[in-house]
Amino acid sequence: MTSSQMQPRILIVDDETAHLQALCELLRDHNYETTGFSNGTDAIATLRSNTFDLLLTDLMMPDLDGIAMVESARSIDPDLACIVMTGEGSITSAVKAMKVGALDYIIKPFKISSILPVLVRAMETRQLRIMNAKLEHQLRAHTIELVALNKDLEQARTQAEVANRAKSTFLSNMSHELRTPLNAILGFAQILASDTLTTSLEEKKEFSRHIEEAGSHLLTLINEILDLAKVESGAMKLALEEIAIDDVLAECKTMIEPLALKRGIMVKFAENTGLTVYADRIRLKQVLINLLSNAIKYNRDRGTVSIHCAIEGDDLCIRVEDTGVGLSGIQLQTIFQPFNRLGREVFNEEGTGIGLSLVKHLVEAMKGSIGINSQVGIGSTFWIKFAKSGAVPSVSAVTADSEMRDRPEKRENEIQKSLLYVEDNPTNLRLVAELIRLRSDLSLLTAADGLLGIEQARLHMPDVILMDINLPGIDGIETRRFLRDDPKTSHIPVIALTANAMPDDLEKGAKAGFFHYLTKPIDIVQFNTVIDDALQFAADQKLN
Repeated sequence: MTSSQMQPRILIVDDETAHLQALCELLRDHNYETTGFSNGTDAIATLRSNTFDLLLTDLMMPDLDGIAMVESARSIDPDLACIVMTGEGSITSAVKAMKVGALDYIIKPFKISSILPVLVRAMETRQLRIMNAKLEHQLRAHTIELVALNKDLEQARTQAEVANRAKSTFLSNMSHELRTPLNAILGFAQILASDTLTTSLEEKKEFSRHIEEAGSHLLTLINEILDLAKVESGAMKLALEEIAIDDVLAECKTMIEPLALKRGIMVKFAENTGLTVYADRIRLKQVLINLLSNAIKYNRDRGTVSIHCAIEGDDLCIRVEDTGVGLSGIQLQTIFQPFNRLGREVFNEEGTGIGLSLVKHLVEAMKGSIGINSQVGIGSTFWIKFAKSGAVPSVSAVTADSEMRDRPEKRENEIQKSLLYVEDNPTNLRLVAELIRLRSDLSLLTAADGLLGIEQARLHMPDVILMDINLPGIDGIETRRFLRDDPKTSHIPVIALTANAMPDDLEKGAKAGFFHYLTKPIDIVQFNTVIDDALQFAADQKLN
């Protein structure tokens, strides 16, 4: 309860001084705080700078009469409870007082006992007015809040509908893109496996090549989908560092030139720029390879692709220009949407439609920006910008060929080494068996689960062990731990060969201590290289 509720403040206005003083004293005795004025002008001036709960005013006064007093007072404080008192008891004057906002009308002379209930009712009315005003204010605030919430809800619903439509479109496109290479793989595989459809040796080679190409395309699609999902979810880990642009471009040149020569496209790389950029080396190269591949694939015959690097303000800008057919304004609006190939599929060029969407996400994840300028019939220019960094000395690029270790030459009559493959899937087992059969230096041992693999390893002491991860009973990681903890088998290099290819899987593999972690599908060149490295490692251990 407020102080005004404990002791109400009454402003009394009456030009009869004796009556004014008597009324002030009587009301003070009944716990009212009173302030009296003999004219309306002074009373209104005081009301402007002070707060009162009640106004008790005479009706007939020389300067401001009671009607004018009530009007002026309520214009200052609309919640003020006003009571008019007068010796004139006409109905007309009472009606006028009520019309301007008076709550009651008291006829002089009156006893204190008759006025006290009137004052109590007036105070209750004032409190109701204040409470109603507060409730109305709260209601308006709640209404505004409800309107805002409804607006947010509608916006969220609209966004959810858009997201659902985008998801449905994405899944539909992904289903189409996955089924297309699968159709080739399964179709040609059925032809090769058929007893009724006879094929020549050349046809078998051709069909096998189609299966390999479709499988490679399918793997690229899966990898790009996984990369896109990782970037969008923020799960992709980036190793940002200062990188010499010349080194990255040299690596891209080594990888992209064979495709350009095949298409008769001239590629002009910026050289000796001395510029550096703060980015993830692998992902920056992935971005540039994607842009360069597109510029070559969708170029015109004997066209050109140019790469320019320059400082533009506070940014380092890399531009990839081509002399292709260019893109229309409508195509540019959807250029970075997943699975949108902008009608380029009519060129009969292999592609997933995910690359540019992934490129945009990768560039933005590295705190950069990407854009495109294009003119139909002239060509397109993709640009990526990163905050510039200081210059660092350029080192010679490491080409893909120099990164590959040379396979050791096979010696005639060399002693066969043994490889144990722990795998429960018959098809995967058959594939590796065929790969090992093509090597004269290896013999194959197999085990269908982890426990049997441990027994085989202890019994035969193979030179190398190839281990699946998803095995029945104990998995490949647990099997690796048993082999490592056993002094008899701890020295044998164990290579993981698995379809578990997510970053968490790779991290678990590294912690488990595998000699190398290979992911399916098998890259035959990489497979043989890793086997050779493991055999060499095993031989070096024996010498030591």
